[in-house]
Amino acid sequence: MKWDEGKAIQTASIENTRKLLLAIIATPSKYLGNTEIRNALISQASLTKLDLKTNIEGETLHISPISLNTFKQRSEEHLPGGFSAIDSLRKNAALAINKEEQKPPTKNNRTRDAILEQLAEANLILDVHKRSNLILLQTLSDVRSKLDGVVSAQDEVTRKVRAAEILKRITAITSLNPEMYQIPPLQKASVVSIATKGKKDD
Repeated sequence: MKWDEGKAIQTASIENTRKLLLAIIATPSKYLGNTEIRNALISQASLTKLDLKTNIEGETLHISPISLNTFKQRSEEHLPGGFSAIDSLRKNAALAINKEEQKPPTKNNRTRDAILEQLAEANLILDVHKRSNLILLQTLSDVRSKLDGVVSAQDEVTRKVRAAEILKRITAITSLNPEMYQIPPLQKASVVSIATKGKKDD
């Protein structure tokens, strides 16, 4: 085998290794029982020793064992991110399989206990939405009652003070909601000048 041919085979094998690692990260459940692949994820050296022929999404991948130094060199020459990128994929693939392995067994969603559990969870979520909606309605009602005081203020300073109080009130009330329904406090609020009631423009 010519040197260039050997180099091309090594490069293709490393690219196939990268595709395998991405497939493991995407669907780790498919590889839980594959001892050969799982052992290859243990270290950099073990990955480079992998000798495998596999099929991923209709594509047949050939992975041949390569020395660690050669693997690093070819990765730096041809892969985006070099060897550190493929080593990061190896670690993430191992982590994905470990997490998949630790998942609790899937429950039968048609059992009575499972249905009751789902119903309790749905009722809890509904209760959160109801309470959040009540708080938001209270906020709107409170703001509406105070806006007239801003409009009827006789001077700019009073309007700004009253407007600032309304903004604080909105934040205070909505802070009673769960975090996802809260309105973040304003760092700076500008108040537009409003003509007082009964006063016509010059």
